[in-house]
Amino acid sequence: MPKQTERTKSAGPRSLALRLDVMGITAYMTKNAIIELAAELLRISDADPNKFHDVHVAMHFGGWSADDEYVAPSFGHHDGLGPVITDLRNKLLKDGLTERDIEQGISPDMAYRPFDITIMHVTPEVIEKVVAENERFETS
Repeated sequence: MPKQTERTKSAGPRSLALRLDVMGITAYMTKNAIIELAAELLRISDADPNKFHDVHVAMHFGGWSADDEYVAPSFGHHDGLGPVITDLRNKLLKDGLTERDIEQGISPDMAYRPFDITIMHVTPEVIEKVVAENERFETS
């Protein structure tokens, strides 16, 4: 049995399901998961915004099987986005693989945790920097 940690105290992987489609990301959550996420958001909102406290939503609601295996919440991509996301993740994360990973045929998409939503408490200045970055990408 895994040690009792903050991770094992979560509402668990079956309290959240994420769906990505061409219209956006939808998080389907149970009442307990919503209450828990609200508590996590309050926790980071009380922190210094210069310290970039965050909540990794899917990682937070992950859990552990009876065999001590990490179980991530369900994440589904629709509208043909699955192969696109997998290909982009593999290209972006390939430098993080070890030679042993490569020899064993492990792709970056297999080695890293699944898609996540990160909510971060930051200053208004950080928001302005991100807005400027987003605008550069939207106009290029």
